[in-house]
Amino acid sequence: MFPVTLRPSDAPGTEPHAGDPEDHAPTTVDTSADSPEPGQSAVPAAATSSAAGTDPDGEDAAVAAGCAAPQAPHARLRGRRRSRLLIGLALAAALVIAGATVPVNKVIQAPGPTWNVLAGPSDGAEEDLLTVTGTQTYETTGALRMTTVSVSGCPGYPVTFFMLVDAWLSSDKTVLDREQVCPKTLTAEQVEEVNQAQMTSSQDAAVVAALMETGHAPRMVLTIEGTAEEQAGSDLQAGDVLKSITTAGTRTTIDSYPQLRDLLTTIDPGTPVTLQVERDGADVDVTLSTITPQDADGDGRPDSEGSLLGLSLSARADSDVDASFGLSDVGGPSAGTIFALGIIDEITPGDLTGGKDIAGTGTISIDGTVGAIGGIRQKMAGARKDGSDYFLAPAANCQEVVGNVPNGLEVYAVGTLHEAVSTVQAIAADDTDGLMTCEAVLAAD
Repeated sequence: MFPVTLRPSDAPGTEPHAGDPEDHAPTTVDTSADSPEPGQSAVPAAATSSAAGTDPDGEDAAVAAGCAAPQAPHARLRGRRRSRLLIGLALAAALVIAGATVPVNKVIQAPGPTWNVLAGPSDGAEEDLLTVTGTQTYETTGALRMTTVSVSGCPGYPVTFFMLVDAWLSSDKTVLDREQVCPKTLTAEQVEEVNQAQMTSSQDAAVVAALMETGHAPRMVLTIEGTAEEQAGSDLQAGDVLKSITTAGTRTTIDSYPQLRDLLTTIDPGTPVTLQVERDGADVDVTLSTITPQDADGDGRPDSEGSLLGLSLSARADSDVDASFGLSDVGGPSAGTIFALGIIDEITPGDLTGGKDIAGTGTISIDGTVGAIGGIRQKMAGARKDGSDYFLAPAANCQEVVGNVPNGLEVYAVGTLHEAVSTVQAIAADDTDGLMTCEAVLAAD
């Protein structure tokens, strides 16, 4: 602000009287009418209280010629109010700037884009999102949309207070503590690495589950990647392929991970077993004792029945069929179910979707189990926005689904890949009356 000098006529509370000039001249007193008698001394006009109209004690005496009179009390009050107003405006401006720029320790989930995994160049995509090799493929129609969540608040994507207010007022956004999504101990590069690793694992599991579901793979190949501390002294090596387990004189050939898991539920911890593994083309027998499952939830009971081998295993389908996905910029594990459905649609005769636009979400395990995911509300909203009429939700997410379904979207609950295939087939045939809804899932619990 530029400095402003107030003249006597400018001072608050000193408005000019009617007929006075707008800019007052210095105050003077005409003493000619009161000239002293001969022999008397002249009294200066400024010292005559009646002439100046001042307090007899001189406390509010008029200032001599050329000086302004002191401000009245109400003028000083208005000055203070103006100062307080300016201070308030400055504080408000500072708060606005802080609200728009200062990061807060929160994460906002919002509807993200969707991708039709069946899409190709003929559908406007730059390339095939799903490519299957090693077997005959079939033409597909309709859409199987993988859904995503747009996340703000992780490294490189800060959240401000105003963004929080917008999220709180939106029915399609959710605010979470940052530690639930991307802990501060992780850098942006580490978060990206985790997301990409989860996406890759999801795609690998989808291939195995889809090929096992359709019969394109007769068995799974289980490869030992490492051992638990309890099995550190065993003769097992990374890269060994598990072929069979012998316990109490009974030998069982291992063809899949679900079969191995079911077998171990019948074997007590501490039981000696003999594993036959394939190593460098030769069969090798290794003996070890099973171990007790962990108690991760701390309830005093093992997290699973029976026992464990104490091995880290990877699984692949014993098949020449393979699939790849052209989505390098998307991370996380939640597209596994839609990936698996896309593979099944590509490698089986007929049109799985019947031309319908179907979206969904859910992790997938190699045994075909559909698992819970985060951001189900945002994914349903994104699916409906992009034109989907149907949505497959993990049964484990039904509590969040009920009451949050967008208008015009039909949502059905699935717990396995087999259920997901049957649900899509029913939607394609316009025969949805018998499908499982989330309301039915919650009612049954």
